[in-house]
Order: sequence, then C-alpha cells, then structure tokens
Amino acid sequence: MNTKYRILLLSAPYIPEYMRNARCDFVSLSSTQWYPILLGYCGSYLESLNHQVKIIDAPSSNLNHEQTKNIIFTFNPDLIVLYTGFMSENNDIVFIDSIIDELKCDAVIVGPYASINPDKTLSKTRLINKLVVGEFEHPVAEIIEGNNINQIQNLVYKENNLILKNPIRPYLTRNDLDKIPFVSMFFKKHLNLHQYKTPSEPFPYIDIMTGRGCKWGRCTYCLWVHTYIKGNVYNTRSIENVIEEFNYISISIPEVKSVMIQDDTFTEDRIIEFCERKIKSNVPLKWSCYSRGNINYNVLKLMKKAGCLNLHVGYESADPEVLKKIRKGLTVDQMTEFSINANKAKLRVHGDFAFGFPDETPEKALKTIKWAKKIKPYTAQFQIMIPYPSTPYYEEMKNNGWLNKELKPDMPNFTNNQIRSMAKKAYRSFYFSLSHLIKCFCNPNVMIFSKLKTIYRAIPSVLWQKWKV
Repeated sequence: MNTKYRILLLSAPYIPEYMRNARCDFVSLSSTQWYPILLGYCGSYLESLNHQVKIIDAPSSNLNHEQTKNIIFTFNPDLIVLYTGFMSENNDIVFIDSIIDELKCDAVIVGPYASINPDKTLSKTRLINKLVVGEFEHPVAEIIEGNNINQIQNLVYKENNLILKNPIRPYLTRNDLDKIPFVSMFFKKHLNLHQYKTPSEPFPYIDIMTGRGCKWGRCTYCLWVHTYIKGNVYNTRSIENVIEEFNYISISIPEVKSVMIQDDTFTEDRIIEFCERKIKSNVPLKWSCYSRGNINYNVLKLMKKAGCLNLHVGYESADPEVLKKIRKGLTVDQMTEFSINANKAKLRVHGDFAFGFPDETPEKALKTIKWAKKIKPYTAQFQIMIPYPSTPYYEEMKNNGWLNKELKPDMPNFTNNQIRSMAKKAYRSFYFSLSHLIKCFCNPNVMIFSKLKTIYRAIPSVLWQKWKV
C-alpha cells in the first residue's frame, strides 16, 4: 500500500527548559523532559494507517522557532497536529498560523491543554480552524482522510465565524488500545531517547501507557481527569499486550534501563496482574509507575520482585482539611503507612507535594514540609499549584477571589509571595536535611555526579533567585 499523507506532529518551541508533555507544563529546574506520550500514540496509530509521520518535540531538542520552521518546511506536511501547552498557547498558535499561511497546509490543535476551553483557544487563531478535545488519534485520522467535518466526533471547528462542536465519541476500548502499535517502537524510530530524562528515573528510560484515565478520578486540581479522560474511568490494554511491549523494549532497545508506566494511576488489581505475568515471562526490564499512596505491603513486595524501581506518588498535603477539600480520598495516616511499607519493600518513592490549595495557610504548609521530611521519599517535588480552568480547584479559587491577575493562587491567609517562599523553603528543608545529605554521601554517583546540572540550576533558585515561572 502506498503512503497516503504526510502528517507532522508538533510540540512547538517556546522558552529554554520548558516542558509540556506531563500533566502540567512548566519550566523545569531539573531539565526534566517526559516523552510526548500522547503525540506518540497518535503517531503510532497514523503510521498503522500507512501515513508518513514526522514528530518534532522542539523543547527536548532545544530547537528554536527558526530551526523548527526549517524542519517543517523541508518535510512539507499535508497536516500539522499541534499539541499546545497552557503557558505556551499564544506562542504555539502564532507560530503555526504563520507556517500554514506559507505552506497552505491544514492544521489541528490537540491535547489536554487544548481541551480546557476550546472556544477560547480557537478564538485566538487566525488560520487554524480545527481543534480536537479528548482522545485524538481517530479524529486526526478522519481529518486527514477527508471525512465530512461535521461528522468527526470530538471535533470543534470554526465555520463562517461561528465555533461549532460535534458530539463526543466513546473512549477507546481495550481492543482499540491493543491495536495501536507500541509507542516505544515509534519513539525508537523517531526520537533521540537520550534527550529525555527525569531525576527520579534511570537514564535512559522510556515512557509507555498501559491504560488511559484515572480509576480514582476525583481530585479537584487534576487537568487530565477533567479534560482528557474524564472522571473515574480507566480503560486498559491487555496485560499480554503490555508484556509483549516490555519484551520488545528489552530486546530491541537494550540501552533503556527502565520503563515509566505513565498511566494516571496504576491500580492495585492491575499491578498484581501485571507483576505476576511479568515474573512468569522472565522479562528483566525494570519499571516505575504512578500510584496512590495506599498500596498494601504484600503488593509492594510483589512489585519489587517484578522489577519495580520507583513509585511516583501524589501526597499533596499533610493537612486533613486540605486533603478532604481537594477530594484526595486518602488520609495522612494511610499515606504514612504506605511510605513505611514502600521503604520496607525497598522501593523508591518520588513524592509530589504542593502549595496553594484552597484555605491553605503557612502553618498548614509547614506541616507538609515537616511530613515530607518524616516519611522520607527518595526524591521530592514541591510544586506551586497551577489553577487550570475547567477544574473544580480553579472554579473554587476564582469564585473566592483567590487568584491574582496572572491566575496564580493568592489568598488572604497565604499570599502568592508566601506560597513561592514556602516552596523554596521546602526544597531547602528536604534536600539540605541530614538524612538526604547522608543519602548523597552513601551514593554519590546517583545522587550527585549524575545530577550536577540539576544541582547547579537548583541551588540559586532555592536560595536567592526569584522564580520566573
């Protein structure tokens, strides 16, 4: 079969160290770059339909606007699929509008950030007239193959100065997901794997998804569960299909030291099924995942036996009222017990903590810092909350007048300046603590020498520099 169309998948250039491929977009102090996972699955699906696909992840490749433009013009696509960021949206739209003005090609905006407020996003465009909300593999394929625009589900489009919305399609099923070729195969073909790194994972690593959506799906602040796969939905690939991909990575990409399972939450029942099958398969490849902080000790031991390295866990806050307000669904005691058990099972934990929740105060934030030092995750992140429109968190903050002109959290009892200072204090308290310094002394290659660039950038930021973003 002959190639049908040329399709360019684009994560556009913006500013140095910007990263839009995670569940929030930010300028990374640690030079973290996750893989463009959702674009990757789209590319895998489009290649299975025999389209010629090229992906440009400009931030990870340190490409500027002119360099990216030259690559696009050389490829001469029939369709540009633009994955926008919340911070970079205006930049992304202006950049692609100018390109399609010259190339006279088609373009469509995709991704969770584009799903926040599609009407507002399309109102900013000059020439781009299409946007897909939610899952976008099938809509993109239908666009390039010339389906009637008013029959493409999930599509929002401009016509005669009106913004029109088509019905939403059902989420992809297990059978649909199993049919998409392995994203690791697509990444191996199209990307330089050494451009992707994060302090919590071995280098080089690779991202995959075994399922879409979050089984919990209630947290008020999470962008993906309010825009991409909504609510408590978790649609999964078959475990056989996942193990087959692990085997492929182990044999065909032997330099990869670990697989990061990018499911929103790898649930306990699925963990058990995956671990038992992986142990039987004798695939030696290590792996990490996102999990909730309530997995029991026996399952944690099974994970270790199956080659698990690291769990990414959203602890958020040590204050019970904050946890209740954000619908975390877990208590401090539950997460503390989990942390003790993970340590006993010899699993590393990357702990995610955040400041700027509704009704939070400096006193409550200090409790979180003290708790983080007590439960001792292997690595920790202390984030300033990002109020994404379309989330319940944003609506509560907006309705109470707790957002400043830049739409950042700013409350009478916990101002934006105080929140920023608290995040810096948290990093200093955690990473300059005696227990962490001992960890660095005992394992200098992993904790210091492999992270010199991160340390060089981070120290001024947590000591004296003002955070720009």
